[in-house]
Amino acid sequence: MNRIFILCLFVITSVNTLFAQSLSVCQNEYKAGRFESLGKRLDSLQKCCPNFNQSDPDAWTFLAANTKMKLGKFADAKFLYESIGFKAEDYPLNYGICLIKNNLFEEAFKQLNDYYSGHEEDYKATYWLGECYYHLQKPKEALRILQRAVDAFPEDPDAYYLMGIIYTERGDYEKSFLFFQAAFDTRPTLLEAKFNMGMAKYYAQQLDAAEEIFSELALEKIKNLPEVLMILGEIRYRLHDEEGACEYWKEADGYGHPEAKEQYNRVCIDKKGNAKFRKKSFVSF
Repeated sequence: MNRIFILCLFVITSVNTLFAQSLSVCQNEYKAGRFESLGKRLDSLQKCCPNFNQSDPDAWTFLAANTKMKLGKFADAKFLYESIGFKAEDYPLNYGICLIKNNLFEEAFKQLNDYYSGHEEDYKATYWLGECYYHLQKPKEALRILQRAVDAFPEDPDAYYLMGIIYTERGDYEKSFLFFQAAFDTRPTLLEAKFNMGMAKYYAQQLDAAEEIFSELALEKIKNLPEVLMILGEIRYRLHDEEGACEYWKEADGYGHPEAKEQYNRVCIDKKGNAKFRKKSFVSF
């Protein structure tokens, strides 16, 4: 009897040790940014071994919630965060971000403001409090906090980008351009920032500058290329170049832009249903 008891105790201890080691492996996988594979592993563990997390249930749940956040499964993440008993130091930050993603801004503010009060040197704490103020429609407070973020962490583009959005909504296109430019300079792969640089110039009626930016984006074949072509058509039209506008709108229509065909038919087709402009070609001899 004693031998059976000892054997069972040994097996239980071994299993717990194995899962404790597995937790460490999974945490390292999270740190390495392998969220897709980690999410699949955690789901598999939950299906095959429902009690796999008994070695440290709160740590496992926190890891699972953070992974769900990275995978964009915000409702699932919220459920997991709210089932945690013992909360890690950065729990209010992660949970607060999760609440923002679930559009629960008042609740998010309570978490993020409390966390920020003890972590004012933490970029994430500063940035996300600023974003929360933005969602609470408090742009003045948002700009104040976001300015702290860019002053302390000038190498990160997110705060610059959000400040650009706020100034755009205020109609201050000069400042919005400068902040979008700072975001793009900080991360040249952030083509959304360059797109908004063009929009700032467009809204400011600086059409030549806007056209230059959008022409560069068109050459990069970005994801929203149809929208870029549509805007280039609008710029050409406003500069009284109907033929140039029609070429852009026709190309945008080829990519399936919903408004391009309507604009092309309105401006570029005559009353007989024929194209007003035909693509020029060289004469053959």
